[in-house]
Amino acid sequence: MTRNDIGPSRTTLLQALAEFRFHLRSFLRFSEQVAQDHHLRPRQHQLLLQIAGIPEGRLATINFLAERLGLRQNSVVELADRSVAEGLVRRDEDAADRRRTVLSVTGKGMRILDALSASHARELDEFGPGLIRALERIKAVRTASASTSRPSALASEAPASRTHRAKGPR
Repeated sequence: MTRNDIGPSRTTLLQALAEFRFHLRSFLRFSEQVAQDHHLRPRQHQLLLQIAGIPEGRLATINFLAERLGLRQNSVVELADRSVAEGLVRRDEDAADRRRTVLSVTGKGMRILDALSASHARELDEFGPGLIRALERIKAVRTASASTSRPSALASEAPASRTHRAKGPR
């Protein structure tokens, strides 16, 4: 299939999505490399970040962290085990439900997370504008496409989009 077979609006959307994906993946590669430079596995960095940045009123349980990290519970348990063994994370029994374990970041883990967060914030100063431009381009292409599409075509797309969103974690 050539570009001419796809059509100009679809080609523009694909270009915008490809550009966004490029910027996003570039930042993720940076993030993975910086974690490794600090002797962490990238998933350990993500675990520390999710524990330290937990929303108010939530506990850093295995179930919560599995949802936030997009991992299975047993994978989070293994990740937590390695992080506890390396002195990055502490396990505590939940006072309200002794069957649950609550994780917290240790002083050592917080020092590493602070260093990683500072370098990530600096890097976002560089990557952020490209990501924002790519998102704005996607929005502009979709807005232009929606304004030129027939209402019946848009109506047939809407339920699929809502269905897809409804399947995500709540």
